[in-house]
Amino acid sequence: MRLFWMELYKLLRRKAFLAGVFGALGILLLYFCVGVVGEERSTINGKLYTGWEAVRMDRAITEEFRGTLSDETAGRIIEKYGFPSRVEEGYGGFRDENYCNGFITEYLGNGWFGDWNDYRISTSLKPIAQSELGQAAEKKGEGFFFAYARGWAVLLDTLQLGMFLGSVLLIMGLSPIYAEEHQTGMAALLFTCRDGREKDIAIKTAAAFTLAALVYGMIVSTAFLAVGLVYGFDGAKCMSGMVTAQHAVNPFYAISMEPVFRFVSLVLAFDLLAFFVLCAVILCVSAHSVQSFHAVIMSGILWIAPLLIRMLFGGPGYLLAAGTPLFLIMYGILEDWYNMLFLPASIALGTGTFCVINAFRSAALRTYRAKNG
Repeated sequence: MRLFWMELYKLLRRKAFLAGVFGALGILLLYFCVGVVGEERSTINGKLYTGWEAVRMDRAITEEFRGTLSDETAGRIIEKYGFPSRVEEGYGGFRDENYCNGFITEYLGNGWFGDWNDYRISTSLKPIAQSELGQAAEKKGEGFFFAYARGWAVLLDTLQLGMFLGSVLLIMGLSPIYAEEHQTGMAALLFTCRDGREKDIAIKTAAAFTLAALVYGMIVSTAFLAVGLVYGFDGAKCMSGMVTAQHAVNPFYAISMEPVFRFVSLVLAFDLLAFFVLCAVILCVSAHSVQSFHAVIMSGILWIAPLLIRMLFGGPGYLLAAGTPLFLIMYGILEDWYNMLFLPASIALGTGTFCVINAFRSAALRTYRAKNG
């Protein structure tokens, strides 16, 4: 265990890694405070609230209507807050809505909003049974649950950005794990201990995956803490379509009807898988590199390459890219592949396993050659 803690300490104490940690957390919190909370707005009885105050007021007014949504509840919301009607050039959506009347108008109103010059103000509501909400509830065999679920939507976006930043952090922190020792000529010396080079490589591998888990835990904890303090986590029973932008609540997409907490649990699982696969890829690259800089560059190229594969090869390319670390942290993958999640998961597990084995063999072989001249 002493060697394990030594290896982990070596990874954690690198100046570039420590600077990256503070930089990643700083960017994440700046995005949350300025780009998310700072952009919130809510209009209640003609009064505009912005920022944290808008979130607080939306949470307060939604509590009155929390529960199974009915036509009577929808009517009370519109009777109390009215239909949103104000538009501004360059802004999406009605500018005088709040969480409650905005949701009801979107799904039950007889109007629409396409653009600032292509919209119709709603004047009446259609029955829930004739809407996507009613059809989805019928398929699930239960009433449609309504609550303030904005926090979960913010959590998903915050986690996604955090996982991007964490991936960059892993590339910076793990790329030198083998390459640096070959670059400095220390490999032959460091791997001649009494426990043998195989055990030393296994310890390095364990330390690398531990670091990946620590970075993952740091990002997830930061995101949950920030979102929980401002938005809260009410609405875990709501359908996930309420917090995702791709399909919204749609009876033809099973994932949009799953509870939010289940969807978020899948996102967290795929995020962790993405970090572990990325860790394996970096280990493999580092084991084949003779300089840390080369390892960082090559790991970065391999991480971003699936974007090119997706663009060049269309659907088949998307299938291959879906199982890579870059795409696994995008929660849209779950929406697109929900009925076949085993495909991206299998690609990811296969890639990770191959890279770990290849890294172990390459590191052992190169160490043996360095030791024996």
